[in-house]
Amino acid sequence: MERRSRRALVAAAVGVALATSALASPREVYDRHGGSVVAVTYFIETHIMRQVREIEGREIGVLVASDLVMFNGDAVTSSTTGSQPHTFRVHFANGAELTATYVGRDEFANLAFVRLEAPLPKGVRPLEFEARPKLRVGDEVNVLGLLPENLEPMVRVHTGRVVAHVRKPKPFFVTDIPTEDALGAPVFTARGKAVGILTELGGSGPAFAQGLGGSEVAYYGIILTAETLQPLIDDPPLKGESRRAWLGITLQALTPDMAEYWGLRERSGIVVNSVIEGSPAHAAGLQVGDVIVRLDGMPIPVTREDHVPIFVELVGSSGVGAELDLGVVRDGEPRELQVTLVGAPKSRLDAEQYRSPEFELTVRELVFADYRFFDLEPEFKGVLVSRVEEGGWAGVGGVQSGDIVQRVDDRIIATPDDMKAVLAAAVQKEKRKLVFFVRRSGRTQFITIQPNWDGQS
Repeated sequence: MERRSRRALVAAAVGVALATSALASPREVYDRHGGSVVAVTYFIETHIMRQVREIEGREIGVLVASDLVMFNGDAVTSSTTGSQPHTFRVHFANGAELTATYVGRDEFANLAFVRLEAPLPKGVRPLEFEARPKLRVGDEVNVLGLLPENLEPMVRVHTGRVVAHVRKPKPFFVTDIPTEDALGAPVFTARGKAVGILTELGGSGPAFAQGLGGSEVAYYGIILTAETLQPLIDDPPLKGESRRAWLGITLQALTPDMAEYWGLRERSGIVVNSVIEGSPAHAAGLQVGDVIVRLDGMPIPVTREDHVPIFVELVGSSGVGAELDLGVVRDGEPRELQVTLVGAPKSRLDAEQYRSPEFELTVRELVFADYRFFDLEPEFKGVLVSRVEEGGWAGVGGVQSGDIVQRVDDRIIATPDDMKAVLAAAVQKEKRKLVFFVRRSGRTQFITIQPNWDGQS
Protein backbone atom coordinates (compact mmCIF):
# COMPACT_ATOMS: atom_id res chain seq x y z
CA MET A 1 0.00 0.00 0.00
CA GLU A 2 2.82 2.39 0.98
CA ARG A 3 4.71 1.57 -2.25
CA ARG A 4 1.62 2.33 -4.34
CA SER A 5 1.11 5.66 -2.54
CA ARG A 6 4.69 6.66 -3.25
CA ARG A 7 4.24 5.75 -6.92
CA ALA A 8 1.07 7.83 -7.06
CA LEU A 9 2.83 10.79 -5.47
CA VAL A 10 5.74 10.50 -7.89
CA ALA A 11 3.36 10.26 -10.88
CA ALA A 12 1.43 13.30 -9.66
CA ALA A 13 4.64 15.27 -9.20
CA VAL A 14 5.83 14.35 -12.69
CA GLY A 15 2.44 15.34 -14.11
CA VAL A 16 2.62 18.74 -12.44
CA ALA A 17 6.17 19.23 -13.68
CA LEU A 18 5.20 18.33 -17.24
CA ALA A 19 2.18 20.63 -17.13
CA THR A 20 4.31 23.47 -15.80
CA SER A 21 7.01 22.93 -18.40
CA ALA A 22 4.37 23.13 -21.14
CA LEU A 23 3.68 26.74 -20.20
CA ALA A 24 5.48 29.38 -22.24
CA SER A 25 6.58 32.61 -20.62
CA PRO A 26 6.00 35.89 -22.48
CA ARG A 27 9.73 35.94 -23.14
CA GLU A 28 9.55 32.50 -24.78
CA VAL A 29 6.62 33.63 -26.93
CA TYR A 30 8.64 36.68 -27.94
CA ASP A 31 11.76 34.64 -28.76
CA ARG A 32 9.86 31.92 -30.62
CA HIS A 33 7.41 33.99 -32.66
CA GLY A 34 8.71 37.56 -32.74
CA GLY A 35 10.13 37.06 -36.22
CA SER A 36 6.65 36.43 -37.61
CA VAL A 37 5.50 39.92 -36.60
CA VAL A 38 6.32 42.58 -39.18
CA ALA A 39 5.63 46.21 -39.93
CA VAL A 40 3.81 46.94 -43.19
CA THR A 41 4.43 50.44 -44.55
CA TYR A 42 2.76 52.05 -47.55
CA PHE A 43 1.79 55.41 -49.04
CA ILE A 44 -1.77 56.59 -49.47
CA GLU A 45 -3.37 59.73 -50.84
CA THR A 46 -5.67 61.78 -48.63
CA HIS A 47 -7.01 65.28 -48.04
CA ILE A 48 -5.08 67.33 -45.47
CA MET A 49 -5.96 70.98 -44.88
CA ARG A 50 -7.91 71.09 -48.15
CA GLN A 51 -4.94 69.74 -50.06
CA VAL A 52 -4.34 66.30 -51.54
CA ARG A 53 -1.19 64.80 -50.07
CA GLU A 54 0.61 61.46 -49.94
CA ILE A 55 1.11 60.22 -46.39
CA GLU A 56 2.92 57.15 -45.11
CA GLY A 57 1.03 54.52 -43.14
CA ARG A 58 2.28 51.76 -40.87
CA GLU A 59 0.42 48.65 -39.70
CA ILE A 60 1.17 45.51 -37.71
CA GLY A 61 1.50 42.57 -40.06
CA VAL A 62 1.72 38.82 -39.50
CA LEU A 63 3.67 36.51 -41.77
CA VAL A 64 1.15 33.73 -42.43
CA ALA A 65 2.86 31.95 -45.37
CA SER A 66 6.31 31.97 -46.93
CA ASP A 67 5.33 34.92 -49.13
CA LEU A 68 2.10 36.23 -47.58
CA VAL A 69 1.54 38.92 -44.94
CA MET A 70 -1.83 39.69 -43.29
CA PHE A 71 -2.73 43.03 -41.65
CA ASN A 72 -5.70 45.16 -40.60
CA GLY A 73 -7.84 46.15 -43.58
CA ASP A 74 -8.36 49.76 -42.48
CA ALA A 75 -5.04 50.54 -44.16
CA VAL A 76 -6.52 50.15 -47.63
CA THR A 77 -9.75 52.03 -46.92
CA SER A 78 -8.35 55.12 -45.19
CA SER A 79 -7.92 57.28 -48.28
CA THR A 80 -10.30 60.24 -48.45
CA THR A 81 -9.77 60.57 -52.21
CA GLY A 82 -10.71 57.00 -53.14
CA SER A 83 -7.20 56.11 -54.29
CA GLN A 84 -5.41 52.84 -53.56
CA PRO A 85 -2.40 52.53 -51.22
CA HIS A 86 0.87 51.80 -52.97
CA THR A 87 4.60 51.18 -52.48
CA PHE A 88 4.21 48.47 -49.84
CA ARG A 89 7.25 47.42 -47.85
CA VAL A 90 7.49 44.72 -45.17
CA HIS A 91 9.95 45.34 -42.32
CA PHE A 92 11.19 42.39 -40.24
CA ALA A 93 12.38 42.41 -36.62
CA ASN A 94 15.92 41.52 -37.72
CA GLY A 95 16.14 44.72 -39.77
CA ALA A 96 15.48 43.19 -43.20
CA GLU A 97 13.06 44.89 -45.61
CA LEU A 98 11.24 43.46 -48.62
CA THR A 99 8.95 45.08 -51.18
CA ALA A 100 5.46 43.61 -51.50
CA THR A 101 2.46 43.70 -53.84
CA TYR A 102 -1.08 44.31 -52.66
CA VAL A 103 -3.27 41.21 -53.02
CA GLY A 104 -6.70 42.17 -51.71
CA ARG A 105 -8.97 42.72 -48.72
CA ASP A 106 -11.75 40.66 -47.19
CA GLU A 107 -14.43 43.18 -46.25
CA PHE A 108 -16.17 41.05 -43.61
CA ALA A 109 -13.03 40.10 -41.65
CA ASN A 110 -11.53 43.53 -42.48
CA LEU A 111 -8.17 41.94 -43.24
CA ALA A 112 -5.83 42.80 -46.10
CA PHE A 113 -2.95 40.85 -47.66
CA VAL A 114 0.29 41.64 -49.47
CA ARG A 115 2.61 39.20 -51.22
CA LEU A 116 6.39 39.43 -50.79
CA GLU A 117 8.43 39.93 -53.94
CA ALA A 118 11.60 38.19 -52.66
CA PRO A 119 12.44 35.16 -50.47
CA LEU A 120 12.15 35.44 -46.69
CA PRO A 121 15.16 36.54 -44.63
CA LYS A 122 17.07 33.66 -43.12
CA GLY A 123 15.57 32.22 -39.93
CA VAL A 124 12.13 33.84 -40.36
CA ARG A 125 9.15 31.45 -40.30
CA PRO A 126 5.43 31.95 -40.93
CA LEU A 127 3.04 31.77 -38.01
CA GLU A 128 0.59 28.86 -37.78
CA PHE A 129 -2.72 29.27 -35.95
CA GLU A 130 -4.21 26.56 -33.75
CA ALA A 131 -7.33 25.19 -35.44
CA ARG A 132 -9.53 24.83 -32.35
CA PRO A 133 -8.21 27.00 -29.53
CA LYS A 134 -9.21 25.89 -26.05
CA LEU A 135 -9.77 29.26 -24.40
CA ARG A 136 -11.69 29.94 -21.22
CA VAL A 137 -12.55 33.05 -19.27
CA GLY A 138 -9.58 33.92 -17.07
CA ASP A 139 -6.94 32.31 -19.30
CA GLU A 140 -3.75 34.30 -19.83
CA VAL A 141 -2.98 35.45 -23.37
CA ASN A 142 0.02 37.24 -24.88
CA VAL A 143 0.03 39.62 -27.82
CA LEU A 144 3.04 40.53 -29.95
CA GLY A 145 2.76 44.06 -31.29
CA LEU A 146 4.98 46.87 -32.53
CA LEU A 147 6.93 49.61 -30.82
CA PRO A 148 7.16 53.06 -32.45
CA GLU A 149 9.09 52.95 -35.70
CA ASN A 150 12.05 54.88 -34.27
CA LEU A 151 12.77 52.07 -31.78
CA GLU A 152 14.59 48.77 -32.42
CA PRO A 153 13.92 45.93 -32.15
CA MET A 154 10.37 46.85 -33.04
CA VAL A 155 8.44 43.91 -31.54
CA ARG A 156 6.92 44.14 -28.05
CA VAL A 157 4.93 41.72 -25.87
CA HIS A 158 1.77 42.51 -23.93
CA THR A 159 0.09 40.14 -21.46
CA GLY A 160 -3.59 40.05 -20.59
CA ARG A 161 -6.49 37.68 -20.05
CA VAL A 162 -9.64 36.41 -21.67
CA VAL A 163 -12.32 38.34 -19.81
CA ALA A 164 -15.46 37.07 -21.58
CA HIS A 165 -16.73 34.41 -23.95
CA VAL A 166 -19.66 35.99 -25.78
CA ARG A 167 -22.20 33.55 -27.21
CA LYS A 168 -24.91 35.92 -28.51
CA PRO A 169 -25.51 37.37 -30.98
CA LYS A 170 -22.33 35.65 -32.25
CA PRO A 171 -19.64 33.64 -30.42
CA PHE A 172 -16.27 35.32 -29.80
CA PHE A 173 -13.67 35.90 -27.06
CA VAL A 174 -13.08 39.27 -25.38
CA THR A 175 -9.71 40.28 -23.92
CA ASP A 176 -8.55 43.08 -21.63
CA ILE A 177 -5.60 43.89 -23.92
CA PRO A 178 -5.90 47.42 -25.36
CA THR A 179 -6.40 47.48 -29.13
CA GLU A 180 -4.59 50.79 -29.49
CA ASP A 181 -1.42 50.20 -31.54
CA ALA A 182 -2.10 46.44 -31.55
CA LEU A 183 -4.81 45.90 -34.17
CA GLY A 184 -3.91 42.86 -36.21
CA ALA A 185 -1.34 41.58 -33.70
CA PRO A 186 -1.15 37.79 -33.12
CA VAL A 187 -2.58 36.40 -29.87
CA PHE A 188 -0.98 33.45 -28.02
CA THR A 189 -2.12 31.22 -25.17
CA ALA A 190 -0.07 30.73 -22.02
CA ARG A 191 1.31 27.60 -23.70
CA GLY A 192 2.62 29.60 -26.62
CA LYS A 193 -0.01 28.52 -29.20
CA ALA A 194 -1.13 31.13 -31.73
CA VAL A 195 -4.92 31.31 -31.44
CA GLY A 196 -5.79 34.32 -33.59
CA ILE A 197 -5.29 38.02 -34.03
CA LEU A 198 -6.39 40.97 -31.92
CA THR A 199 -9.17 43.07 -33.39
CA GLU A 200 -11.98 45.09 -31.84
CA LEU A 201 -15.69 45.64 -31.33
CA GLY A 202 -15.56 48.75 -33.43
CA GLY A 203 -14.95 50.29 -36.80
CA SER A 204 -11.56 48.63 -37.27
CA GLY A 205 -12.84 45.16 -36.47
CA PRO A 206 -14.67 42.58 -38.58
CA ALA A 207 -17.97 43.60 -40.12
CA PHE A 208 -20.12 41.66 -37.64
CA ALA A 209 -18.47 43.49 -34.71
CA GLN A 210 -18.42 47.07 -35.95
CA GLY A 211 -21.68 47.96 -34.27
CA LEU A 212 -21.50 45.71 -31.22
CA GLY A 213 -19.17 47.89 -29.14
CA GLY A 214 -21.89 50.44 -28.48
CA SER A 215 -20.82 53.93 -27.47
CA GLU A 216 -17.81 52.81 -25.45
CA VAL A 217 -14.89 55.22 -25.74
CA ALA A 218 -12.34 52.39 -25.72
CA TYR A 219 -13.39 49.47 -27.90
CA TYR A 220 -13.15 45.97 -26.45
CA GLY A 221 -10.40 43.77 -27.83
CA ILE A 222 -11.63 40.51 -29.37
CA ILE A 223 -9.84 37.51 -30.87
CA LEU A 224 -10.44 36.58 -34.49
CA THR A 225 -9.68 32.85 -34.58
CA ALA A 226 -8.45 30.37 -37.19
CA GLU A 227 -12.03 29.53 -38.16
CA THR A 228 -12.12 32.92 -39.88
CA LEU A 229 -8.42 33.37 -40.65
CA GLN A 230 -7.37 30.06 -42.19
CA PRO A 231 -9.68 30.08 -45.24
CA LEU A 232 -8.39 33.56 -46.10
CA ILE A 233 -4.77 32.51 -45.64
CA ASP A 234 -5.25 29.42 -47.81
CA ASP A 235 -6.98 31.40 -50.55
CA PRO A 236 -6.43 35.15 -50.09
CA PRO A 237 -9.01 37.61 -51.45
CA LEU A 238 -7.99 39.23 -54.72
CA LYS A 239 -8.48 42.88 -55.61
CA GLY A 240 -11.52 43.28 -57.84
CA GLU A 241 -12.66 39.67 -57.38
CA SER A 242 -16.18 39.10 -56.10
CA ARG A 243 -16.18 36.11 -53.75
CA ARG A 244 -18.80 37.35 -51.34
CA ALA A 245 -22.38 36.46 -52.08
CA TRP A 246 -25.11 39.06 -52.50
CA LEU A 247 -28.84 38.98 -51.83
CA GLY A 248 -29.84 42.40 -53.17
CA ILE A 249 -32.01 44.08 -50.54
CA THR A 250 -31.89 47.06 -48.24
CA LEU A 251 -32.87 46.02 -44.76
CA GLN A 252 -33.34 46.80 -41.11
CA ALA A 253 -33.55 44.81 -37.89
CA LEU A 254 -36.79 43.31 -36.65
CA THR A 255 -36.91 44.66 -33.10
CA PRO A 256 -39.07 43.06 -30.40
CA ASP A 257 -41.30 46.16 -30.41
CA MET A 258 -41.88 45.84 -34.15
CA ALA A 259 -42.57 42.12 -33.82
CA GLU A 260 -45.13 42.79 -31.08
CA TYR A 261 -46.79 45.56 -33.09
CA TRP A 262 -47.17 43.28 -36.12
CA GLY A 263 -48.29 40.37 -33.98
CA LEU A 264 -45.39 38.15 -35.03
CA ARG A 265 -44.49 35.04 -33.08
CA GLU A 266 -40.82 35.48 -33.97
CA ARG A 267 -38.89 38.16 -32.08
CA SER A 268 -35.82 38.43 -34.31
CA GLY A 269 -35.18 38.75 -38.03
CA ILE A 270 -34.74 41.12 -40.97
CA VAL A 271 -37.27 43.54 -42.43
CA VAL A 272 -36.97 44.02 -46.21
CA ASN A 273 -37.06 47.75 -47.04
CA SER A 274 -36.40 47.49 -50.77
CA VAL A 275 -35.54 44.85 -53.36
CA ILE A 276 -32.97 45.59 -56.06
CA GLU A 277 -34.34 44.85 -59.52
CA GLY A 278 -32.49 41.97 -61.16
CA SER A 279 -30.98 40.79 -57.87
CA PRO A 280 -31.23 37.26 -56.39
CA ALA A 281 -33.84 38.58 -53.94
CA HIS A 282 -35.93 39.88 -56.84
CA ALA A 283 -35.66 36.56 -58.68
CA ALA A 284 -36.68 34.66 -55.51
CA GLY A 285 -39.82 36.74 -55.10
CA LEU A 286 -38.93 38.75 -51.99
CA GLN A 287 -41.07 41.85 -51.56
CA VAL A 288 -40.89 45.11 -49.64
CA GLY A 289 -42.30 44.54 -46.15
CA ASP A 290 -41.35 40.87 -45.98
CA VAL A 291 -39.80 39.78 -42.70
CA ILE A 292 -37.04 37.17 -43.01
CA VAL A 293 -37.10 35.14 -39.80
CA ARG A 294 -35.07 32.03 -40.73
CA LEU A 295 -32.04 31.30 -42.86
CA ASP A 296 -31.70 27.63 -43.84
CA GLY A 297 -34.02 26.70 -41.01
CA MET A 298 -32.08 28.62 -38.33
CA PRO A 299 -33.41 31.72 -36.54
CA ILE A 300 -31.71 34.98 -37.53
CA PRO A 301 -30.09 36.50 -34.38
CA VAL A 302 -30.91 40.12 -35.25
CA THR A 303 -32.99 42.18 -32.80
CA ARG A 304 -31.14 45.52 -33.08
CA GLU A 305 -29.72 47.62 -35.88
CA ASP A 306 -26.15 46.95 -34.74
CA HIS A 307 -26.83 43.22 -35.24
CA VAL A 308 -27.62 43.64 -38.95
CA PRO A 309 -23.99 43.04 -40.08
CA ILE A 310 -24.30 39.52 -38.67
CA PHE A 311 -27.01 38.72 -41.21
CA VAL A 312 -24.99 40.37 -43.97
CA GLU A 313 -22.00 38.22 -43.04
CA LEU A 314 -24.08 35.04 -42.92
CA VAL A 315 -25.29 35.70 -46.46
CA GLY A 316 -21.96 36.95 -47.79
CA SER A 317 -19.97 34.01 -46.43
CA SER A 318 -22.40 31.47 -47.91
CA GLY A 319 -20.53 31.69 -51.21
CA VAL A 320 -21.42 32.60 -54.78
CA GLY A 321 -23.94 30.11 -56.17
CA ALA A 322 -25.18 29.01 -52.76
CA GLU A 323 -28.86 28.11 -52.53
CA LEU A 324 -30.53 29.30 -49.33
CA ASP A 325 -33.94 28.63 -47.88
CA LEU A 326 -35.56 31.78 -46.49
CA GLY A 327 -38.31 31.59 -43.89
CA VAL A 328 -40.43 34.69 -44.56
CA VAL A 329 -43.50 36.22 -42.96
CA ARG A 330 -45.64 38.22 -45.41
CA ASP A 331 -48.88 39.85 -44.29
CA GLY A 332 -48.79 37.68 -41.19
CA GLU A 333 -48.54 34.45 -43.13
CA PRO A 334 -45.39 32.22 -43.21
CA ARG A 335 -43.79 31.48 -46.56
CA GLU A 336 -40.75 29.56 -47.77
CA LEU A 337 -38.61 31.06 -50.54
CA GLN A 338 -35.47 29.71 -52.20
CA VAL A 339 -32.75 32.09 -53.35
CA THR A 340 -29.59 31.46 -55.38
CA LEU A 341 -26.87 33.94 -54.45
CA VAL A 342 -24.60 35.69 -56.94
CA GLY A 343 -21.35 37.57 -56.49
CA ALA A 344 -21.55 40.90 -54.69
CA PRO A 345 -21.17 43.96 -56.93
CA LYS A 346 -17.70 45.42 -57.17
CA SER A 347 -16.91 47.90 -54.41
CA ARG A 348 -15.53 51.41 -54.87
CA LEU A 349 -12.24 50.18 -53.43
CA ASP A 350 -11.91 47.58 -56.19
CA ALA A 351 -12.97 49.85 -59.06
CA GLU A 352 -10.61 50.21 -62.02
CA GLN A 353 -9.05 53.64 -62.27
CA TYR A 354 -6.82 55.75 -64.50
CA ARG A 355 -4.65 58.79 -63.73
CA SER A 356 -3.50 61.20 -66.40
CA PRO A 357 -0.17 62.74 -65.34
CA GLU A 358 -0.52 65.49 -67.95
CA PHE A 359 -4.04 66.57 -66.97
CA GLU A 360 -3.43 65.66 -63.28
CA LEU A 361 -6.78 63.93 -63.14
CA THR A 362 -7.83 60.53 -61.76
CA VAL A 363 -11.05 58.76 -62.75
CA ARG A 364 -12.53 55.39 -61.84
CA GLU A 365 -15.29 53.18 -63.11
CA LEU A 366 -18.81 53.51 -61.77
CA VAL A 367 -19.82 50.70 -59.41
CA PHE A 368 -23.16 49.56 -58.03
CA ALA A 369 -22.89 51.83 -54.96
CA ASP A 370 -22.45 54.85 -57.25
CA TYR A 371 -25.57 54.02 -59.21
CA ARG A 372 -27.50 53.85 -55.93
CA PHE A 373 -25.92 57.00 -54.47
CA PHE A 374 -26.38 59.18 -57.58
CA ASP A 375 -29.75 57.60 -58.49
CA LEU A 376 -28.51 56.67 -61.96
CA GLU A 377 -30.39 54.56 -64.47
CA PRO A 378 -28.86 51.12 -65.20
CA GLU A 379 -28.00 52.14 -68.79
CA PHE A 380 -26.12 55.27 -67.66
CA LYS A 381 -22.45 55.34 -68.73
CA GLY A 382 -19.54 57.39 -67.47
CA VAL A 383 -16.53 57.51 -65.17
CA LEU A 384 -16.30 59.17 -61.76
CA VAL A 385 -13.65 61.80 -61.08
CA SER A 386 -11.98 60.59 -57.87
CA ARG A 387 -9.22 63.18 -57.73
CA VAL A 388 -8.35 66.53 -59.30
CA GLU A 389 -4.88 67.81 -58.45
CA GLU A 390 -4.70 71.46 -57.48
CA GLY A 391 -3.26 73.66 -60.22
CA GLY A 392 -3.48 70.99 -62.92
CA TRP A 393 -5.11 71.54 -66.30
CA ALA A 394 -8.29 69.70 -65.31
CA GLY A 395 -8.57 71.58 -62.01
CA VAL A 396 -7.94 74.98 -63.57
CA GLY A 397 -10.56 74.18 -66.21
CA GLY A 398 -13.17 73.52 -63.53
CA VAL A 399 -13.37 69.73 -63.21
CA GLN A 400 -14.18 68.68 -59.64
CA SER A 401 -13.95 65.48 -57.60
CA GLY A 402 -17.34 63.75 -57.75
CA ASP A 403 -18.06 64.82 -61.33
CA ILE A 404 -19.15 62.05 -63.68
CA VAL A 405 -17.56 62.40 -67.14
CA GLN A 406 -19.87 61.10 -69.86
CA ARG A 407 -18.12 62.42 -72.96
CA VAL A 408 -14.92 64.20 -74.00
CA ASP A 409 -15.36 66.06 -77.30
CA ASP A 410 -17.21 63.57 -79.50
CA ARG A 411 -15.95 60.46 -77.65
CA ILE A 412 -18.34 58.61 -75.31
CA ILE A 413 -16.61 57.74 -72.03
CA ALA A 414 -17.86 54.51 -70.46
CA THR A 415 -14.66 53.16 -68.84
CA PRO A 416 -11.33 54.44 -67.51
CA ASP A 417 -9.73 52.96 -70.65
CA ASP A 418 -11.91 55.25 -72.76
CA MET A 419 -10.64 58.24 -70.80
CA LYS A 420 -7.06 57.02 -71.12
CA ALA A 421 -7.40 56.70 -74.91
CA VAL A 422 -8.92 60.14 -75.47
CA LEU A 423 -6.47 61.96 -73.19
CA ALA A 424 -3.49 60.08 -74.62
CA ALA A 425 -4.60 61.12 -78.12
CA ALA A 426 -4.90 64.73 -76.92
CA VAL A 427 -1.36 64.58 -75.56
CA GLN A 428 0.01 63.13 -78.78
CA LYS A 429 -1.69 65.82 -80.90
CA GLU A 430 -1.13 68.57 -78.30
CA LYS A 431 -4.75 69.61 -78.60
CA ARG A 432 -5.41 73.16 -77.44
CA LYS A 433 -8.94 72.54 -76.22
CA LEU A 434 -11.03 69.65 -74.91
CA VAL A 435 -14.69 69.82 -73.92
CA PHE A 436 -15.82 67.60 -71.05
CA PHE A 437 -19.53 66.74 -70.78
CA VAL A 438 -20.10 66.00 -67.07
CA ARG A 439 -22.90 65.28 -64.64
CA ARG A 440 -22.67 67.24 -61.39
CA SER A 441 -25.25 67.39 -58.59
CA GLY A 442 -27.85 65.83 -60.87
CA ARG A 443 -27.27 68.31 -63.69
CA THR A 444 -25.21 68.07 -66.86
CA GLN A 445 -22.84 70.75 -68.08
CA PHE A 446 -19.92 71.42 -70.43
CA ILE A 447 -16.43 72.19 -69.11
CA THR A 448 -13.65 73.45 -71.37
CA ILE A 449 -10.10 72.33 -70.63
CA GLN A 450 -7.25 74.25 -72.28
CA PRO A 451 -3.88 72.47 -71.92
CA ASN A 452 -0.75 74.64 -71.92
CA TRP A 453 1.84 72.68 -73.92
CA ASP A 454 4.35 75.50 -73.56
CA GLY A 455 4.87 74.58 -69.91
CA GLN A 456 3.92 78.00 -68.56
CA SER A 457 1.60 78.41 -65.61
